[in-house]
Amino acid sequence: MRRILPAVPVLLLLACGGGGGRSGLLEEARELKQAGHFSEALVLYREALTRDSAAYDRDAWLEYGDTALLAYGAERNRSVRQQTLEVLTALQSDSTLRGGVRLSEMWRRLAWEMIRDRDSLQAFAALESSLVSADMLQVFEEEWLFRGVYASRHLPLVAGLTDSLSMTPGGDELLRSYAERHLVELSRIPLMRTDLRGQVLLAQAFLLPFTDRRTEELEVLTELDRMGGMYPALRERRMRLLLDGASEDIRLGRSALAREKLLEVWDSNFATDRVEAALMLGVMAEESGRPEEALGWYRSACNASPGLGSPAAAEAAARRDSLLFMQT
Repeated sequence: MRRILPAVPVLLLLACGGGGGRSGLLEEARELKQAGHFSEALVLYREALTRDSAAYDRDAWLEYGDTALLAYGAERNRSVRQQTLEVLTALQSDSTLRGGVRLSEMWRRLAWEMIRDRDSLQAFAALESSLVSADMLQVFEEEWLFRGVYASRHLPLVAGLTDSLSMTPGGDELLRSYAERHLVELSRIPLMRTDLRGQVLLAQAFLLPFTDRRTEELEVLTELDRMGGMYPALRERRMRLLLDGASEDIRLGRSALAREKLLEVWDSNFATDRVEAALMLGVMAEESGRPEEALGWYRSACNASPGLGSPAAAEAAARRDSLLFMQT
């Protein structure tokens, strides 16, 4: 009943013409807000500020926005949230407020209320509006993380990728540019925030494949793997990157680095990758004049996953048979 009773004088005040007009409505709204009756105050602010004859009063509209945020936080009401969104959108059209810290902070508060309401898409958009103020760049931390995590899971949606652009060079470039943007945002989170590090790395791991930064992606996945709890799909992705990196090391004559990467893949649980690693180790040994070691690796490749019909398995079997024939 405590939240319902104040509505009675509010209705009486409106029915009687506003208790002294606009100034009376605003005064009553401020008293209700001060008493913690935010929803009731919201009714009066709306009546005072949105009537046709009402002149624009920036300070009163800012009070209106603050009250709407308080009401939304107190009641988790969808209609109040919509009203809050409308108020902040109206304030956004004020050139004296646009880009300022005060309005940006209000958008930020709305975003966190939306996050508590599990409306990630709307929260993402609210934080986008908050970023109009350059000063917010120095304030955001968890906000960068939220945006990065959301973008890493819904990059086509965040980038506004249309069906006509999907799977085209133009679409790939659009996704790359948005991935780069959110990677920059994630990099702004201080390293001292160790409580956020795992989530930062995970978001980076999902964004980096949209770029051409394979070395950085491997570093991120390696750190994430050492922290434990990495998804099997990401761990396999790391194995593929190790194989690609080993191939590049071999091409550049860095055999020790290549061997280190290949041995790590061989110690993994992914059969196809293990076969490929063993084959590459065997080829390295054979080309270095160590046929017995090469034969051992080819046999290991064949035994790692009997019946595997991959090209690497077939090549390992052929090379094994060739070396055995040469020994007879």
